[in-house]
This record gives sequence, structure tokens and C-alpha cells, in this order.
Amino acid sequence: HTAHPKQISRAAELLLQARRPIIYTGGGVVLSGGAKQLTKLVDYLGFPCTNTLMGLGSLSFDHPCFVGWLGMHGTYESNMAMYECDVMLAVGARFDDRVTGDLKKFSPNAKIIHIDIDPASIGKNVPVEIPIVGDASAALEQLHSALENSVNRPDPEVLSEWWTRIEDWRLRKSFAYDASETVIKPQFVIEKLHQVTLGDAFVTSDVGQHQMWAA
Repeated sequence: HTAHPKQISRAAELLLQARRPIIYTGGGVVLSGGAKQLTKLVDYLGFPCTNTLMGLGSLSFDHPCFVGWLGMHGTYESNMAMYECDVMLAVGARFDDRVTGDLKKFSPNAKIIHIDIDPASIGKNVPVEIPIVGDASAALEQLHSALENSVNRPDPEVLSEWWTRIEDWRLRKSFAYDASETVIKPQFVIEKLHQVTLGDAFVTSDVGQHQMWAA
């Protein structure tokens, strides 16, 4: 299911006008097999990208544009970037309450582009500037092509100012913790598990707080 070309063109134009952009992706990108297309788009634009819990893995954790996952269990930098952005590209995401919190205060200055294969999901929770109905993978590919064919390009100088702010937020190291010699903390367990498996393991969990530690 490809997206309407006119909507794709409008989205490309808006993205290139952004001064404080962010790309916000959910499980729809994973389900559509769109990780490659997302990475290509992020590489081209140089925009910060955040994932929901269900969207983790669609952009590599060590990608320089990845600002961590967002919402009530997410990083400080991802949540601040979402709050202060002026243009948001949301792909395959639901804007659920664990991400948005109080809808009246969610990304108050953002113009939102929402790509989803389900038209009923678009604009359901937040107002959308540019709705795009289509498969996430296909729409990301279309959007990348539209950007490449545009006479305009992302402005590195403008993006540099935005990235400086994001790097300042990153300095808070929101996932850091105080080690303990008397208590086995969950962060320590996850770190050791990663070291033992060299990061090459399938980890499963039940729902609840330990799901967040595993993520």
C-alpha cells in the first residue's frame, strides 16, 4: 500500500523547513520490515530519531542520530526533543498515553506528519498537519526519494544548533545509576547479561517493570 504522492511531497517540504525536527517511530516500522528504509532516511536527513518500546530495533542503538526510546520510561533527551520539536515525523506509532502523557502539553509547537497503514489511527489522539496513509516501509522509501529529488537540502547549520541542545540534554545521563555493593540492582544484572552474551542473545520477559529493564 503506497502513500499518496502529493502527501509525500508535502511531508518532504515540511521536513526540509524544520529547525528542530524529530523522527518518532513505533512498531509499525518493525512490522513492515522498514528498518533499512528508516535508517536510510535518518542518514540522509541527519535528524534525531526516537523509538517506542515496540519500535526498538528499527534504528540501531549505536546510530549517532538515535536519542533513545521515549515516554515515561524513556531518556531525558528523547522526551525533551519531542517536547521542543517544531516538526515531527511519526511513523507506525500510536501516540499512546505512555508516550504523550498529558495531551494538552504534548509537543505544543510541533507540526506533525503521521504515517500509518490504518487511517483510523491518524489524528486519533493528536492533531496532525499532514496525514499519510500507507505501509511504513513503502512510505519511508517514497519520502526518501522525494527528498532526494527536491531542490532543497537539509541545512547542517540549523541542525547543528538543534543537536547542540540535544547533546546538552544527553549529558544528564538519565539512565545512569549508583552502583551498590550490598544490593543487586536490575541495571547491573542487565549489564552483566549483556557482557556474558556479548549482546548476541534473545532475551524474553513478562510484562511489567522487568520488561522495561530488558528493553
